[in-house]
Amino acid sequence: MHNRSLLIFGGVLVAAGLLGMSAAPNGGWWEASSWNFPHGAMMGWASGDHDEPTAEPVAGAPTIEVEAVDFGFGPTRIVIPAGEPVNVMLVNEGFFFHDLNIPDAGFHLSARPGGSETGGLAGLEPGEYEILCTVAGHSEAGMVGVLVVEGPAVDG
Repeated sequence: MHNRSLLIFGGVLVAAGLLGMSAAPNGGWWEASSWNFPHGAMMGWASGDHDEPTAEPVAGAPTIEVEAVDFGFGPTRIVIPAGEPVNVMLVNEGFFFHDLNIPDAGFHLSARPGGSETGGLAGLEPGEYEILCTVAGHSEAGMVGVLVVEGPAVDG
């Protein structure tokens, strides 16, 4: 009986600690700088390593929403017309910091858990472009996709 009481008490302490950290200022437990949480910083879960600027959204362009979860994107395949501007909105529904990169297009978005960011893509040539999360280990865990640009080549 004594061991069971200790187990229950320990579970309550852990739950209270997690609840307290999630309500913490400066973004909660995933914010390595505010909590000095070494595992998050080493695994790339903190936002500081990936907060590069993004392209501004294109006024009047349609928006494609991409959801980031732990560890995948939805949808994993996006099709857009060549040369037409679009906005991409990354919505982070996961517990960890995520980003969305299209390296061959020079495109980057990042979002903390529960957050979102939107950026514009314009004038892409037809072809397939890799989409991935560049946070350490995330693409290897399945956070990958493809952007398919269809249509005639863009006049330059």
